[in-house]
Amino acid sequence: MRINTIAILAVLLSSLNINGQTRSIYGRVISEYLEPLPGVHIENSYNVLFGKTDMDGLFKISIPQETDSLLFGYVGMEWTDIRLKKDCDTVEVVMIYDGTYDFMSFKKIDRIRKKRFDELPNIHSDALEKGLFTTKTICYEREFKPDKPKLDVIRKELKELNKTNKNDFEDLNIGDIVKIPFGIDSSEKRVRTTYAPCRSCTEEDYDYLIEGEIVNKQTEKLTLDIKITEMHPYDSLEYRGKILNVGSDFKYEMKYFEVIIDK
Repeated sequence: MRINTIAILAVLLSSLNINGQTRSIYGRVISEYLEPLPGVHIENSYNVLFGKTDMDGLFKISIPQETDSLLFGYVGMEWTDIRLKKDCDTVEVVMIYDGTYDFMSFKKIDRIRKKRFDELPNIHSDALEKGLFTTKTICYEREFKPDKPKLDVIRKELKELNKTNKNDFEDLNIGDIVKIPFGIDSSEKRVRTTYAPCRSCTEEDYDYLIEGEIVNKQTEKLTLDIKITEMHPYDSLEYRGKILNVGSDFKYEMKYFEVIIDK
């Protein structure tokens, strides 16, 4: 009876050990210009950090057996999302720079990004030849994700915000008193901004406010020239290298940012 009990316990412990197992992933992360990237964040799809690359772009992490994808994040680079295959233990990744594409359509931007993405297997081969990588075959899957759908949504939101703010701008007159919100929008947990848009917020939702009288209006960028009459809760504020306080002149662009208007 005792032997049977021990056998059952051994089976249970073995089962628990299997279910709780992790797998080790080794690898390296470089840029598309064959530069090792130090300090790359390696996370799962829930943004749980597994580790970072060292000064040579090398890493070793332990992940749960059920984890089948990894995210690589680095300042100035596009996020890299890969799906691991069953026996994929050596992961060598080429990250693409997050480029600036001025005066281009979203379609053209994605065409350029796709062309760079399609070069990744060739860059992997170059890295292998130069001794940066050790594996000839890429053992994970990686899909190109166009930015256009996401950028279209942002453009639509900005267009609607611009339209609303333009109507507000036209309703304002010289001599009107307005309040300009700065800082964190606590209602939506936004990070600190130069000044923050929030159509449903009140002055209590922000870190501080500038209150002032409109002395002039310029339709370009929906600009208000304001003479500051009050500041809450601080007496002064540094803005674009200039110290603002009561009595200061202040230009405020309403194109994408609202004001709080007392009716």
